[in-house]
Amino acid sequence: MDTVTPYTFASLHAIFSGLYPSSNGVNAYYNMFKFKKNSLTTIPQFLKKLGYYTCCDVNSKSVMPEQGYDEYLVYDEQTIDFPQRHSDLIKKLHKKKFFIFLQNTETHNNLVRAIIERDKEKSSDDEYFNTVEENDLIYNSHLPAADSYVNRLLNTLDELGISKKTILVIFSDHGTSVGEKKGEKFYGVYLYEYTLNVFAIIQIPNQSGKIIDKQCRTIDIFPTILELTNSKNEEFSNKQGKSLLPLIYDTSTEDREVFAETGGLYGPWPSPEKHNVFCVKINHKKIIYNDTPKTWELYDLKKDPNEINNIYDENLELAKKL
Repeated sequence: MDTVTPYTFASLHAIFSGLYPSSNGVNAYYNMFKFKKNSLTTIPQFLKKLGYYTCCDVNSKSVMPEQGYDEYLVYDEQTIDFPQRHSDLIKKLHKKKFFIFLQNTETHNNLVRAIIERDKEKSSDDEYFNTVEENDLIYNSHLPAADSYVNRLLNTLDELGISKKTILVIFSDHGTSVGEKKGEKFYGVYLYEYTLNVFAIIQIPNQSGKIIDKQCRTIDIFPTILELTNSKNEEFSNKQGKSLLPLIYDTSTEDREVFAETGGLYGPWPSPEKHNVFCVKINHKKIIYNDTPKTWELYDLKKDPNEINNIYDENLELAKKL
């Protein structure tokens, strides 16, 4: 699955509205509070109308829309015990028909802290970009804690006897760099695969497991929830994503076009007030436009998954089509 923008503010607003940043208003880091809340319906608003008790637990009120929640909880990242707090929240709500969004920032925070601490005494950023394998090991060292967290929540659902009637969606809102491309230590600067590709696991009761290898987008999550609740009407006809369920049942379904955009807080051409990097991806081909320096990039992701060889100049017809 691909995120439509590789940083949390814009990514989560897109997921919870089912709309690209340019359509929902949060189309830059500094536009985090410009969500078009008076004209758009969010996932919790929709589910609340269906009788669900809605709750979220996040690290800041800026990361996602507030509307539609019965409880909008904010935790302290410095003191939170994620497995305990989120397990307790599920226990508190389990007798209701509920929707809960739990944001776990532990891997993110530990990775950022570890890299900043390690680089304190380094003389230049060049050293960071020359130690990709070491950076990757730091990242991987934090994954067992994420596994433990998910296991704790699964065990809680089992203990409460609701695991077989709970739809569980686990996803990352964006990826992260470990130094693959100079100028991006973390995310939000460029639109390369390492920050666009995200994992998503959807567990549906009485549905056997299946790996979907088709290209799809994070804005497809909202329409998927719509279909799972058998709710299709004109109110949601403006959603730009599409339900993921056809990808489960129809093996002939084609890849979906991916469009993504970003504007970094740092890097070679920071643009926190408006997005200035854009890409389109389809059929293993990907074009990127960097608006500030007015440059183009084109990659064949099948032959060049790490996006090393820019083939724009020798494939102008394909570039023009994309």
